[in-house]
Amino acid sequence: MREWTDELMERIEAGGAPRAAAELAEALNRPVREVREELDELVRAGRVAVTRKGRYAPSKRLGLIPARASFQHNGGALARPLDGGEAMKIEPGRLRPMPDDLLLVRPAGERCEIETICARGRSSLAAQVRIERFDRRGGRDIARVRATATPCDPRVPYDILLDGDLSFVRNNEIALIAIDAYPEANRPIAGHPERVLGPAGSMTALMRATAEDGGFPTEFPEEAEALANELRRASPPGPDERREDLRDTLLFTIDGADAKDFDDAVSIEPIEGGWRLGVHIADVSHYVRPGSPIDREARLRGTSLYLPGLTVPMLPEALSNDLCSLMPDADRLAMSLFMDVTDSGRVRDHRLTRSIIRSKARLTYARVNRLFEDGEEFDRLELNEALLRMRALAKLLRERRSERGAVDLDLPEPQFALNEKGEPEEILCPQRGEAERLIEEFMLLANETVARLARDTQTPLLYRVHERPDPDRLRQLERTLDLAGVRARLGDHPHPGALKKLLEENAEGDAADLIRRMTLRALKRARYCEQPLGHYALALADYCHFTSPIRRYPDLTVHRMLKLLLDGGAAEYPRWEKRMPELAEDCSRREQAAAAAERAGDDIMKAAWMSHQIGRKFWGVVSGVTAWGLYVALPNTVEGLVHVADMDEYFIYDAERSQLVGETSGATYRLGMKVRVQAVSASVLRGEVNFCFDTIDR
Repeated sequence: MREWTDELMERIEAGGAPRAAAELAEALNRPVREVREELDELVRAGRVAVTRKGRYAPSKRLGLIPARASFQHNGGALARPLDGGEAMKIEPGRLRPMPDDLLLVRPAGERCEIETICARGRSSLAAQVRIERFDRRGGRDIARVRATATPCDPRVPYDILLDGDLSFVRNNEIALIAIDAYPEANRPIAGHPERVLGPAGSMTALMRATAEDGGFPTEFPEEAEALANELRRASPPGPDERREDLRDTLLFTIDGADAKDFDDAVSIEPIEGGWRLGVHIADVSHYVRPGSPIDREARLRGTSLYLPGLTVPMLPEALSNDLCSLMPDADRLAMSLFMDVTDSGRVRDHRLTRSIIRSKARLTYARVNRLFEDGEEFDRLELNEALLRMRALAKLLRERRSERGAVDLDLPEPQFALNEKGEPEEILCPQRGEAERLIEEFMLLANETVARLARDTQTPLLYRVHERPDPDRLRQLERTLDLAGVRARLGDHPHPGALKKLLEENAEGDAADLIRRMTLRALKRARYCEQPLGHYALALADYCHFTSPIRRYPDLTVHRMLKLLLDGGAAEYPRWEKRMPELAEDCSRREQAAAAAERAGDDIMKAAWMSHQIGRKFWGVVSGVTAWGLYVALPNTVEGLVHVADMDEYFIYDAERSQLVGETSGATYRLGMKVRVQAVSASVLRGEVNFCFDTIDR
C-alpha cells in the first residue's frame, strides 16, 4: 500500500459519479501509470469496482459487497462478507469461484450473484492424478495420453485437465498442480503438475496435500533456505553492549516430549514479598529482517502448521529447529522479560532486555508432572527448588485469573499414535497436567505485561483481541442449552465470569464437552488488531502474542516493535502504525487458515482410524441435529453422522426444538443424549464417518 492510497480512496468516494484513472491522477498530481497500479490493487482488495465504461467507484456505492468464497462439503458455494455479515448462497453463473477467492457479490436476500472475482485465493492445489493411455483405435497403433486430476480438497467441485510435463508423475499419485486457467461455465480447471507429494494411499501425502491446500507450502524457496543456512554458518552470537549476558542464570525449557523448536525458557528467584519471574523468548527478529526472503515467506505463511505426523514450520528448519531454538547448553539470543510478582499475584515491576542465554536443561511436561504428582525429584537440587517455586507462583496466578472471571474453554484435543507409515493406531486425548498449566500461566502473564507496556508507551503493536459476544448469539446459546437440558440465563452483556460459572456447573457428565463447544461457538473469534480492544475470555484489558516468534508472525512483529521501544525509535512509529491494520488482517486470516487445515488433518486421521473399526460399537453423545440426521461425538473426539436413511423408521425434524421425532414410535433424539452407535463407513479423503444406531441409553 502506497502512502497516498488513503487519499486516492477519498477522491474516489468523494465523487458523485465513477471516476476515470486519468482524472484521479490529475487530482493527485501523480503519473497515470502509478495511479492505475494502485487502482488495480484496490480492485483486487474488493474496495473499488470497475464500471462497464472502465471507471472506478466504491464497491458498496454500486450495491456490491466484498466477500470470501467458501464451500460446504456438499459442494454448495457460499459468500462470506468481509465485514462479518451472514453468509449468502452463491447462485450458479458463468463465473466459477474457488475456495478463498475474494469476490464482489450483489446480494439478493439470503442469496447473491457474483459480479466479479477480484483475486483468486489459490494459484495451485493438491490433486490425485489419473493418467489414461490409449494404444489402439480403429485398428491403428496410436500413442495418446489423457491426464486428469481430482482435487484432494473435497470442497473444490471441479475436475482438472492436465497438460505440460507429465514425465515425473505417475498414475494415482498426489501432486501439487499449478493452475493455468480457472474454471468457467463449461470448462474445468486447466493446470500442470509442479511436484509429487506422494502416493494416493499415503497418509503423509494426504497431510502434505492438506498443508498445500491451506496455503502452507511444504518446501521453502531456495533463496530462503540459502539465507537460513548462511545465518547458521555465521559466527556464533556473543554478548555486546546492548545485550545482557544471562548465560549463568538458571533457566530452562519445558515442552512436550516431541517438541523440536524451543522458543521460550523460564527462570525464577525469590525476592522480598514475592518472586522475580523470567520469561526468555528466542530473539528471532535478530535473524529475520523485514523484507528479507525469510521474512517474505514467514509473512506468507503467518504461522507454523501442525498436522498429525507433519509439521510445516513458518521458518526454515536451520532457524526454527537450530539457530533460534533455545536448546540446552547452547548460547542463544533472546528477549528476556523479568516480572516482579507479589505474593498476591500482581506484577509490581518489570524489565525487558535483549539477552544472551544458555538453557540449563530441556525438561518435558511428563517429567515435571512426575515431580509435582509423585514427588519424583531431579538429580539436580536447584531444578527441584526452582520448579517448586514456579508451581507455587503458577497456582497463585491461576487463582487470580479465576477470580477475575476468565473463561476456561479447555477442550480435549486429539493426539494420534502413528505407525512407521504415518497411519493412526490410536487416538488419545491426554489431560493437561500442572506442568502444562504452569507454562500457560507464565506465558499469559508475559503477554499481558508486554501489551500493557506497549499501550502505556503508545508503541505500535499487534494486539490479540477477543471482543464481547453478540447478544443474538448468546440468546441462541441459551435456547440450545435449554434443548440439551441445561438452564442458562446469561443476558445480553454477561461478564465472562457468568460463562465461567456456567461451564463449572456443567463440568461433569456426558454432555460437558458439548456444552463447552456450544459456548465456544457462541463467542466471537479472537483476532489480531492494531487497537487494544481487550480480551473477553481472559478478562483482560491488554493482551498480545509475544512468546512464540518461531511459529507466529504476530509475535515476530511484536518483538520488532519492542526493540524500537528499547532503542528509542519513536520516529519509526508512524510508518509501522500505517502497516498494522493490514498486518493484523493478514495474520488473522492466516491463523484461521491454519485452524481449518489442522481440523481437516485431524478429520482425515480420525476417518483413517475409524476405517479399521467398521462394525465396532461405541458410546457417544448427540452433538448436532439436522434434517438429514444426527451427529454423534465419541469421547476420543471422533464425530460421525447417523443418517435418517439408516434409522429404523421415518423421523421428522423439529427445527424449533432441534430434535428428530419418530413418526410411529415417537422416539426423540436431541442434543446431549447419550447413544450407542456402530461404525458403518469412513471416507478418509473427505474426513467423514458414518454411524448407525445400536441401542439407546435412556
